[in-house]
Amino acid sequence: MTRPIARRASPAVCTADCVADSAGGITFDITDAARPDATLVLRRRAGHADGTRGAGDDEVRLPLTGPAGATAIGAGRARLRAVLPSTVELAEGHWDIFAGASGDQPVRPGIRDVRALIDRVPGAGPVAARVPYPTADGRLALRTWLRAPHAEAGTVRCEPAGMSVEGVVYGAELGEHARAEARPRGDGRTHRVAVTGRGGVFAFTLPYGPLAEGPGGPGQERRRWDLWLVPAPDAAGIRISRILDDIWDKRAIHVYPAHGVSPAHGTDGWLAAPGYTQDNDFCVRLDPAADVDALT
Repeated sequence: MTRPIARRASPAVCTADCVADSAGGITFDITDAARPDATLVLRRRAGHADGTRGAGDDEVRLPLTGPAGATAIGAGRARLRAVLPSTVELAEGHWDIFAGASGDQPVRPGIRDVRALIDRVPGAGPVAARVPYPTADGRLALRTWLRAPHAEAGTVRCEPAGMSVEGVVYGAELGEHARAEARPRGDGRTHRVAVTGRGGVFAFTLPYGPLAEGPGGPGQERRRWDLWLVPAPDAAGIRISRILDDIWDKRAIHVYPAHGVSPAHGTDGWLAAPGYTQDNDFCVRLDPAADVDALT
């Protein structure tokens, strides 16, 4: 006689509506969260590219309570609330969200009101940004950044020979010899251009030609130049990014025009385009023109 195999029931799924405020706090309203002692659990996902940004634990627990004036919304369906204050520091990365007394109940995204994050101006201290978003498998997560100081990219103007960038720096002042630097991945070279501006507002123009110089030839691969602001000659570089809005991944959202560029010596041309990384850091991508032509 064959015994039936005992299967562990998968945890029930609940739904969370969330509202973000301009200070960095988030309110979660949860439907169908397990009782009693229900808790909202935020767990930082392993493997973030820069795990050194931010301090504190990789798990944060928030009590779920009934909001004032709330009532049950159907048989067995309770609506609970958890608040993540702006004063709670979260390290930079992706945070998966769970509910339940044991913190293993998946949470689906409901209504996400993130209007207050658009064109946000941070207060004093480290710049903390948090954007709730739906994951590819349909769960709710939180993308966080924690930067001190921080250089926020603003208007980008693309011309055939290069691009002009405007932005604002928080937590640092521009000195007399401020500069922007383009640094390629896996390469010790640095291309520098002068920065203009005063106070926290900066601007610079970066030509594409110098970025196309260097090692190349048949089989050359895509290059990516990361962009940094150096506010003074003796200051550390500040990664130029764009995090003060409601978009958690800008790669397919902020798409800028690409232009062809040819180095002065010896290699085929490139197609240069500004853009953002998966962490919303600003960069310039160079694709071999031969590869681009083959796809068109």
